[in-house]
Amino acid sequence: MATAAATPWDPSTLARARRLALRARSRADALLAGGHRSRRVGQALEFAEYREYAPGMDPRGLDWRAIGRTDRLVVRRHELETELPCTVVLDLSGDMQTGAGALRSHAAWEGTKAGAAVLLAATLAVTLSRQSEPVGLELVGGSTVSLPPRRGSSALARVITQLADATPGGRAGLDTALRRVGRTLRRRTVVFVITDGMEDPADWTPALRTLRGRGADVRVIHVWDRAELTLEGYPAGRFYSPEGGAPLSVDAPGVREAFAEEVDAWLRALHAGVLRAGAVYVPAPTDREPLRALRHALDGVPGPLERP
Repeated sequence: MATAAATPWDPSTLARARRLALRARSRADALLAGGHRSRRVGQALEFAEYREYAPGMDPRGLDWRAIGRTDRLVVRRHELETELPCTVVLDLSGDMQTGAGALRSHAAWEGTKAGAAVLLAATLAVTLSRQSEPVGLELVGGSTVSLPPRRGSSALARVITQLADATPGGRAGLDTALRRVGRTLRRRTVVFVITDGMEDPADWTPALRTLRGRGADVRVIHVWDRAELTLEGYPAGRFYSPEGGAPLSVDAPGVREAFAEEVDAWLRALHAGVLRAGAVYVPAPTDREPLRALRHALDGVPGPLERP
């Protein structure tokens, strides 16, 4: 599997990385200055030990299960764990090339799902790094890269450069990717999954539950393009998937109503699959500034099921 350390970056890649870093930092500035809670994503109370209860202690700390087992009044003492490894799993499969703007080159990501997803991933990485969290990256699809969570500016630079150099293509294989991530987990962690969810939800959402079973806090950021899901502005013509398959002749205006029903059923299945797995679902339409989605994802607050 590719790693940044083994890749000789060319000047054009480094230039793209600088531009992406500037955009991500600008949004991270707005995110942190715009009301995002100051508590770091990694802060959590972790059990440390039992202590004998003494007068004056807060009785709310009494552990009644332990008292029932030992017949002794004890309280649970906690300590603050402040470091939380975070992994961003980014779906860059072929279908991520689509959207209101056709992907022609690295410079033409504006308006595509790939462009929105890369910017989301980069902004997450910058924000988490500023909060001193170790950040890792898993790219799946056309570019397959695995960077374990690391802290520091050099680790962040590797993540940003890999994102700038990535090219959508192939199939994501989210189930395989998520299970691979799960096998590397060693302790409490957060996994951010950024995807358009175009794979059958039944094929990959169960892997989210496996991650949850290994102690991961899983947050799915669903990137979708409004025009793509409504066929708005599309004339009759031949449609094809970048991930393969025969082209299909479609009268877009004539099938729009039936297509809307299919899209609605798919969205509900995706949303339900994520919730059943115990993960957080956050919608991120490509035609909207990503700060709202990023706040939801960082705070672990579910977003509503939105329809195009």
